[in-house]
Amino acid sequence: MRLDNRKIMRISLLTLFALLLSAGVYSQTDQSWHQIGTPFSESITGISFVHPDTGFIITSSGDLARTFDRGKTWDVFHVEPGASLEDVQFRNSDTGMICGAKGKIYVTYNGGYAWQYKGVADSLPWFFDLAILDSKTAIAVGLSRQPEDPFGALGYRTTDAGNTWQKMKPLGLGYAEMQYTPGGLLYLLSFGKLNYSADKGLTWNSYRTTEGAPARALSIVGNTGVICGLKGMCAYSHDAGKTWYPSDQNKETMFVAAQLIDEKTGYVGGTLATLLKTVDGGQTWNADPMPSQFDILDFFLEGDRLYAAGTGGTMMYKTVK
Repeated sequence: MRLDNRKIMRISLLTLFALLLSAGVYSQTDQSWHQIGTPFSESITGISFVHPDTGFIITSSGDLARTFDRGKTWDVFHVEPGASLEDVQFRNSDTGMICGAKGKIYVTYNGGYAWQYKGVADSLPWFFDLAILDSKTAIAVGLSRQPEDPFGALGYRTTDAGNTWQKMKPLGLGYAEMQYTPGGLLYLLSFGKLNYSADKGLTWNSYRTTEGAPARALSIVGNTGVICGLKGMCAYSHDAGKTWYPSDQNKETMFVAAQLIDEKTGYVGGTLATLLKTVDGGQTWNADPMPSQFDILDFFLEGDRLYAAGTGGTMMYKTVK
């Protein structure tokens, strides 16, 4: 039997289509983790991207690195040698803030080339998290570290781009992470409560979360929320934080990072090389393998990429959309 050219071409196209499907090229996103080389060997404690190509990372020993090519190459800046830095937030490629131990806050207006110290007068606070809300307003939160109340919640708010800071009225015990979406709510996690503000931290309301170990990290997308923390503490909400249900994990784990991709899919990570993934909005979690083991200290979602970084100067990404 002879085949004409049209039939031969059709068979060839079908064969190519089948090969693409079997390789996952045509129909699926690459779901594996890929390592990014960084200039650091110490822990990377914070990530901030302002563009798919442009991002910043900080370390536990006072350094910052900037990339303009998704982590292929890095420029290194020494913010303050030996300073324990905890979080970095950039509003755009020029303006950013860093916070850390001993009440330290730094501001840059030129993409990290120069940093101005804007810390609070008290040198005891340990700031864990920053939220830049607009060109003038930002909030830094953490623990007071006062001898009489070492785990007391402490927050400062600025309305003049970090030149002066006003102490916030306490909202609970042991502040952890914040999350802010422009035009939406500002969330602030504390022990047993999820605090929220519709006016950039001027006034607050709160929801109760769950009993048990303190929560350290949160992520909210639409109606789905995830919080996680010490001793494997993990919980989820399907009504935008109003009610919470436990989904606790291994009590040996300390979770310090959480990131939802959408209302079904998300990740939590922390010490003991733990990386877990949910596909049902936080109700159940399963291990998500990485090519090398490290403690995850921060996530950042930029476009279709989820970044994870932590101990040993390790940084990885996977395509999630």
